[in-house]
Amino acid sequence: MEVRAFAADAIIIATGGNGAIFGRSTNSVVCTGSAQSALYQQGCFYANGEFIQVHPTCIPGEDKLRLMSESARGEGGRVWVPKTPGDKRDPLSIPQNERWYFLEEWYPKYGNLVPRDIATRAIHKVVYEHNLGIDGKPMVYLDLTHIDRKILDRKLEGILEIYEKFVGDDPRDVPMKIFPGMHYTMGGLWVDFTQATNIPGIYAAGECEYQYHGANRLGANSLVSCIFGGFVAGPAAVNYARNLKAASSNGYFDAERKRQEENNATLMKADGTENPFKLWRELGDLMTKNATVIRYNKNLQETDAELCKLLERFRRINLSDRTQWANTSVVFARQLYNMLQLGRVIAQGAALRDESRGAHYKPDFPERDDKHWLKTTKATFAPDADEPKFEFEPVDVSLITPRPRRYDAVK
Repeated sequence: MEVRAFAADAIIIATGGNGAIFGRSTNSVVCTGSAQSALYQQGCFYANGEFIQVHPTCIPGEDKLRLMSESARGEGGRVWVPKTPGDKRDPLSIPQNERWYFLEEWYPKYGNLVPRDIATRAIHKVVYEHNLGIDGKPMVYLDLTHIDRKILDRKLEGILEIYEKFVGDDPRDVPMKIFPGMHYTMGGLWVDFTQATNIPGIYAAGECEYQYHGANRLGANSLVSCIFGGFVAGPAAVNYARNLKAASSNGYFDAERKRQEENNATLMKADGTENPFKLWRELGDLMTKNATVIRYNKNLQETDAELCKLLERFRRINLSDRTQWANTSVVFARQLYNMLQLGRVIAQGAALRDESRGAHYKPDFPERDDKHWLKTTKATFAPDADEPKFEFEPVDVSLITPRPRRYDAVK
């Protein structure tokens, strides 16, 4: 196992979201947030870490969650549950008057087309407060069976095949069973309008940076940060590199390579009792429970305390694989440490923001508070204290004045 340093005058980080911090998510399993966390620990601002989007319609899986695209709702899919708790009947045999189309009832103007955070909270409420999950489990129906098969095949064939492949039922004939899951990271590395971080020469584009979404990402807007952000970052990084003076030596790269080799050696020699994969599962369960759909300050503070305990337990890990060839255990252990550090940014940032804004929802603070919280959270790592420190940056609203979001009124 060899560590190499690739010298560069400028770099562009495009490493995606941090879904693995929440265990299973719709992200690729390689989206750990590790690169962002490593940069945060070396001085980059991490902005709006508390803003995490949960997608309302996901297909549960053992390895990860699979996205059932919003296009299913956009093309006429209806979300419902049986009105009777524990109803075991085949969904197609349940009469219309015994089904509860709760999104259509609660949000008559938008119905099933309400934004993701609204739909997600509604599904959670129906399942956990009304106890109407399918078969008593955390699931609701997403129904396309009333739409002509030819239309479904023309417009939605790809996503329907995904469901059929992983569940075994044909959504053209049987309502799909879905539930919300962690989906997108609105927060990320702080960047300016040239996609530059606060460390000269480091740029970021895509889901790993924070700039375009605020507290909620609307459907397809990830393309803004991905395509437009990349379009800006590329020329900016080239221009920065071209205007740099030549470095006198590569001593820094040699020193950093040595530091990384020492980190790997320490992990390889660790002979504690903790399994890093078990720690990761505990991290995911903890973050999903307390830092996704509904947030309470007490739970968030307890989450941060538990993250500190997980960091302490990390110091006592034991890698099952000590080989020097293709050792994925040591790579995962390095990423796990970075996930734990970034998890603290998310939990502490969420605890500080005493309001409800977009996907960030606190029942104890149910309203958006523009007077006190129309600002960006910026976290920096304090190595002496081994924890994040926070400052805030006002949001420029001079061009468009914010207004309340309302989906529950017919106009």
